[in-house]
Amino acid sequence: MKKKYADISNRIKVVGINKMTGRQEVVDYYLVSSNGKKEYAFTRKYTRKTYDLVKGGISVKRLLQVRTKDRATMKLVNYLSLMMPYFMEEIEWMAA
Repeated sequence: MKKKYADISNRIKVVGINKMTGRQEVVDYYLVSSNGKKEYAFTRKYTRKTYDLVKGGISVKRLLQVRTKDRATMKLVNYLSLMMPYFMEEIEWMAA
């Protein structure tokens, strides 16, 4: 993780909200700051392990450090690390 957003990522959580309607089985992921601001991040396919990981909220830093043999979880971690530079503006705004 890059040092310029390492301290901010401790205060921002990733929360998943289950959106299972009909055939659509997806989880919407949101970035939530410590003061309650909530911003939509992305949507990914639903898997039980990834949803259980983020349904209560997990800090960005802790999620990026997860290592497991579960492919869906690692795809989520890799996607989040890929998208972090794009989320930086939102995270700085939310943490302020």
